[in-house]
Amino acid sequence: MRTLTRLHHAVLGALLLSVPAVAALQAQKTTPPAPLPERPLAFPAHEEFTLDNGLRVVVLSYGSQPVMSARLYLPGGRAVEPPELAGLASLAATVLTKGTAARSAQEISAEIEGVGGSLSASAGQDFLTISATTLTEHVSTAFELLEDVVVNATFPEEEVELARRQSLSTLQAELGQPQTIASRRFASVVYGEDHPYGVRATPETVQALTREDLEAFRDRTLHPRGAMLVVAGQVDREEVESLVRGHFESWTGNGAPLPELREPTDREETTIYLVHRPGSSQSVVSLGHLGIEPDNPDYFALQVMNRVLGGGADARLFQILREERGWTYGAYSQFSRPAHRGHFVAQAEVRPEVTDSTVVEILDQMRRIREEPVPEEELDGAKSFLAGSFPLRLETADQVAGQLASTLLLGLPLEHLTEYPERIREITTEDVRTAAREHTDPDRAAVIVVGDGVDLAERLEAVAPVEFFDLEGAPLTREEVLADADVPTSWDAARLEAGERRYEIYVEGNPMGAADYTLERQGGDWVSSVLISSMGSSQETHLRFSAEDFTPREVRQEMLQGPLQTSAELVVEEGRLLGTVELPEELGGLREYDQQLRPGTLFPGMEEYALAVADLTEETELVIPYLDLTRGEMVRLEASVAGEAEITVPAGTFETWRVEVSGGDTPLTLFLRKSPPHLLIRQEFAGQPVQFDLIALTTP
Repeated sequence: MRTLTRLHHAVLGALLLSVPAVAALQAQKTTPPAPLPERPLAFPAHEEFTLDNGLRVVVLSYGSQPVMSARLYLPGGRAVEPPELAGLASLAATVLTKGTAARSAQEISAEIEGVGGSLSASAGQDFLTISATTLTEHVSTAFELLEDVVVNATFPEEEVELARRQSLSTLQAELGQPQTIASRRFASVVYGEDHPYGVRATPETVQALTREDLEAFRDRTLHPRGAMLVVAGQVDREEVESLVRGHFESWTGNGAPLPELREPTDREETTIYLVHRPGSSQSVVSLGHLGIEPDNPDYFALQVMNRVLGGGADARLFQILREERGWTYGAYSQFSRPAHRGHFVAQAEVRPEVTDSTVVEILDQMRRIREEPVPEEELDGAKSFLAGSFPLRLETADQVAGQLASTLLLGLPLEHLTEYPERIREITTEDVRTAAREHTDPDRAAVIVVGDGVDLAERLEAVAPVEFFDLEGAPLTREEVLADADVPTSWDAARLEAGERRYEIYVEGNPMGAADYTLERQGGDWVSSVLISSMGSSQETHLRFSAEDFTPREVRQEMLQGPLQTSAELVVEEGRLLGTVELPEELGGLREYDQQLRPGTLFPGMEEYALAVADLTEETELVIPYLDLTRGEMVRLEASVAGEAEITVPAGTFETWRVEVSGGDTPLTLFLRKSPPHLLIRQEFAGQPVQFDLIALTTP
């Protein structure tokens, strides 16, 4: 289990230096050595040929290792999906290598892995890419499998369903990430909800996809017209051409013409789009607008401009927002360069109380770089970094092939790549200012903020007009957002009783685990301990809260689910939430808290005790706000009494209230003892064969 505290180890040694030696070291500190002369960039040569069916082939004989990569690029990535089928290209790419007319998924995997290679497919915004890598001595195997999946993919039903489940699981996790929520909203606002670049997959669109949809995508996309195959590594040009002709010369198909992407509309004014995430510990800010076409002549000037503004840890946004103000761990900006019109975006994740100031500062820095000439020292530093680091992107054959493919696919002259350092070094201060004025506009920016609308609404309204949305992108009114502040803030903790409870966990009727609950009084607080263990997963939670008014004091939690581990330590001091939650990287990593805890918000696990002391009747409906540690936000549980039931469990027979609970990850049905406190007798999970039954109850 990873702990919350980072351990730093130092190796201590003793250095016996004479006074002259110390002076020499000090001189070295103050006088850095002169930089080495820049070496000219020798871009490796490549060769091309085109088959009669239209397949363009690029061969790059380069590298010192006996490896080969072959990447087939096909026009038609996510941008050609109908909005109602968003997610189609990615799902098709996942299943493309999972079965052909001649090979099963297992046989394909065994064959390519048997020669130490790999075979995969992915869907980008504008292109579908199928890649094969292997040692050069097995290049024929790579081409044989590449041809098979390109020409004969069958999309087996079981593989489609497996990929769909994986996609839905990944999507569900991403939709809990504020950075992903901000990115999706940014695309929708900047490009428009009816533009392919503004559409994103949802659980509903992925669930609706059929095997027939994938087959139609295959027939429409997998054809040689407009396709490009890039082969790189220690390869022989003649051997490659022989293999390509042998495997792909008879490849046919024309597919349907790609739809024309409409020109997105430029914005008229700066507007803030506030995505309400109740109880969020941080605010994610994404600020920007439409950018340039890939062949815009100002591209190189914009690279230098962006490097000064937000292109690295030494750029203005990072230095001001992090180093000077201490508002964020990092702030960056970038220009995207897709096949059609790209965008400019600046991003930062900050504390709620400085969200408005962050928006103002980013806009001010955009104005500054448009109006003030960049000092020569700052300009030289940006150009030196961009030109000097460029060769690092060309160290391997695979890297060179990727850069070459991007240039050719965007329809750019090869000089954009081979002369990159020279083009960068030619940029002047005036070039930067002119490009900034032409392609950045702080007065027409879309500002996406994902955070707690109750805390942020009034602050952001002082900066620019604000529109409100929920996490799924549905519009909200200001009143609906601020209503989240009107939640119950007190529960009668005196109704609780100390004791111990034990539950059996059943899966499809079979015992698969146990849950132990302990509640005891310690001074003016209740202290709760819960240990849940089932099928290799465990969760241990320790809570402390006021025995007078339910005010949260402290929570410690550790969870283990397969390889995923999470841990949390949070305390409330004078109404302020302090501490850390450490999640797996795919769920957000380390999250630190230092913010006001909204009155009435409970720690996880306290919602059960709130129900235990509530006045339950046949018409009871309750809202219970609690802090979800995984999401990093306040969740409003909605509990309503749905009837009465006599329940028999191993601990006995009980008269219970049947309570339906929604608002969390999974809808629940709780059977609570009618007599107070309303202890949990049975818990069921909607749509899942999982059930908790009380097997023992002990009171002092």
